[in-house]
Amino acid sequence: MSKTFDVYNIIMVKVEEDDLMSFLLKNDIDDNAQPIYPLELLTEEIMSVIPEYAYADYEGNKIEQTKAYRKLREAAKAIYKIKEFNLMYKVYCSTNEKEREQARIELDKMPFRNRGEFGELILHFLLRDFKETTPLISKVYFKDSSGVPAHGFDAVHISPHDEILWLGESKLYTDAKDGIKALVKDLDEHLKTDYLNEQFVLIGKNVKNNSIPNREFWMKKLAESGTLKDKLKFINIPMLCVYENDIYDKFNDTETDEALVYHKVNVRELKAYFDEKNKNPLRDRCNVVLFLLPIKSKEALVKRLHERLWHMQNM
Repeated sequence: MSKTFDVYNIIMVKVEEDDLMSFLLKNDIDDNAQPIYPLELLTEEIMSVIPEYAYADYEGNKIEQTKAYRKLREAAKAIYKIKEFNLMYKVYCSTNEKEREQARIELDKMPFRNRGEFGELILHFLLRDFKETTPLISKVYFKDSSGVPAHGFDAVHISPHDEILWLGESKLYTDAKDGIKALVKDLDEHLKTDYLNEQFVLIGKNVKNNSIPNREFWMKKLAESGTLKDKLKFINIPMLCVYENDIYDKFNDTETDEALVYHKVNVRELKAYFDEKNKNPLRDRCNVVLFLLPIKSKEALVKRLHERLWHMQNM
């Protein structure tokens, strides 16, 4: 498989089934052969998603070398126009305690505070690299006038070869089970006829403005799929939970058999928990795929991503 973003090959697929996909990060070593958790490499690779995430396919698959610098900066600025991102930066990175506290209070009042915007970036990353999808629309590009991302699924991608529409949700949580409960809540809210009809109209309008592969096919497909039964036939719903786990503390090398066994026990427990909580009446009529990615520290990941993103917009 040819990866678009994971050039360092630090993300390993450890479980891949029809309804479950789990990932692990590959530990590195320093010059003294000491183990290193790959925070720097991971955040660098996630940052490489930013231009495509911000513009979807509107700029084409390649950004001209002479425009790359400007596009990176514009993409970062577009993301920080979203109020939640700006507040999150202040919470995690501001050196002013009063500013941090004020941002935290304001963030806590926002209805979408637990969506985990960086979770969207990671989901975009994983779908592109491991499911070979193409982004169908850009939520940043179509943000509304108040600076809030367009409401709806966290990811809207397509599989050009098998004509599948991927409508994804993501959560970046400290506790895995809290993240899974939030995902199940999203599934219950979004897997309804009226909601899907609304999303198909929104997606269809946006498709008219870009240059995705098979654009005319998708415009027709979205317009003609009237019944819920028809929609569910060509939709996959990836649900990503990025969560803290102690595997990186317990194992210096996450490629060992012992680490894999430890990981699989954790993954099976979380999948069972997801299945137990998922009572949606349509659960057997649609293809929901649980994505699980354990990390060492949510705070460290979010802070480093904000540091990189802030620097990108000020290049």
